[in-house]
Amino acid sequence: MKTLHLYISAIFLVLLAPLYSQNENYEERNYTYQERELEYLMKIWPGEYDNVEQIDFDAYLKKDTPEKGKHERVHNFTKKVTLPKFGAYVMYVEEYQNDDPSNITRQSIYSLSADEEAKAIRIKTYHFKSPTPQLAAENTLSFLNNISPTSPLLNAGCDLLMQREGMVFKGKTEHKDCNVSSDSKITLDYQITVGEKDYTFKEIKYDRATGRRLQETEQLSAYLLEKSRCFVCMIDFPNATNGRPTITKYYIPIHDQGGKFEFDYDDGRHMVLGMRNTWSLGMQRETFVIFIQEGSQKGKTLIYSWGNPGADRIGFNPGWIRVQCDLDTPENRKLQHALRPGS
Repeated sequence: MKTLHLYISAIFLVLLAPLYSQNENYEERNYTYQERELEYLMKIWPGEYDNVEQIDFDAYLKKDTPEKGKHERVHNFTKKVTLPKFGAYVMYVEEYQNDDPSNITRQSIYSLSADEEAKAIRIKTYHFKSPTPQLAAENTLSFLNNISPTSPLLNAGCDLLMQREGMVFKGKTEHKDCNVSSDSKITLDYQITVGEKDYTFKEIKYDRATGRRLQETEQLSAYLLEKSRCFVCMIDFPNATNGRPTITKYYIPIHDQGGKFEFDYDDGRHMVLGMRNTWSLGMQRETFVIFIQEGSQKGKTLIYSWGNPGADRIGFNPGWIRVQCDLDTPENRKLQHALRPGS
């Protein structure tokens, strides 16, 4: 037995020898602290964000008053892209307001790098001169492949510097003299915070001549956007044989931070499927909710269902309609389409 053990050990040494010889000159890359921070930021930042809950809380607490300013509904896409012309670490950013995907208020390319001298992550910004919906219109980003930092479609913006503060990254314009192209009398300080589950931003405007902070932004707090999770849903209508909802009429994507899908029911009524992660104030906890409203998002609630905010599936079946929502993955999309092959 001892001889057998020695024989097996010798075989392993022979097999591993080439690996050792190949890696004997291997040296692990030495990352600087800022480079490691940059890698981590690129991991946690990409996603979809929305401030629907902030809008509801403002209304509940009556914070939307003229003297305090008014937050608009904002939906944000931040997506990691490969654009070597802009550097090794690049983000595409797109935002729209008031639940209107055609109302694009920010469309930008961010080029990130580790700035050792400033001890920060530097973000060079490039803003599209004529913002148009891309991700908001469910388009691909292939058009970016033909764009460079000197493209006539872009305006170079002001650099942002980001540094870690606890478990989040906080950034602001490098200098408080960033030009606002629409008004030469105003300068801008753009401030952002990025965490694993949320993203905030605030624009502070100054009078260029006096350096005074403008009253219109004095009282307005930051926009608070929560990272959403994306789901795919089957919406089943009744069949003609027994009236059970087994005919899939729609396969739709939706996100859990105020996502919606409008459709018409068999009897002609217009309906809206909604998805939220809202607060159950009485129980002091967040709740994952889907619901159908009649007519519009201000209409009567016809049915709703709830679960834990981290749930990967949710649905309901009151008999006259069936909705099944699963976390958006290639496997779940495939399984949903295989569930009702005749639909």
